[in-house]
Amino acid sequence: MIVGRVLILLGICSFILTLVSNYLDIVLQIEGKNEITQLGQFWFNFAPNSLQSAESIISRYVDPCSALDILDCSGFIWHPFISTILLFPAAPMLALLSFIFIAFGSKKFKKKRKNKI
Repeated sequence: MIVGRVLILLGICSFILTLVSNYLDIVLQIEGKNEITQLGQFWFNFAPNSLQSAESIISRYVDPCSALDILDCSGFIWHPFISTILLFPAAPMLALLSFIFIAFGSKKFKKKRKNKI
């Protein structure tokens, strides 16, 4: 039950971030710039230190090529994969995240309520 509520709360927070991203996109269009807010740029605007920390943690500790010297390969999780995701438009990605969180949260919440009754 608590997992469902946490997922719904994450979905609501993600939806609020979607609204903020849409606002930034509207401001860019009013200023005459033909751009959209990218996910990485949005993250960097609000928390640049956490973006840099996430990159270093994933590159050093999560990426199997960096964590295991025996593999002898270059890292592949952050630079080709996550950096590509960070180039996507922020508003649709955050909206998708909010719908996913709310959908899974409501399923978990309904399942627990159904079992109680």
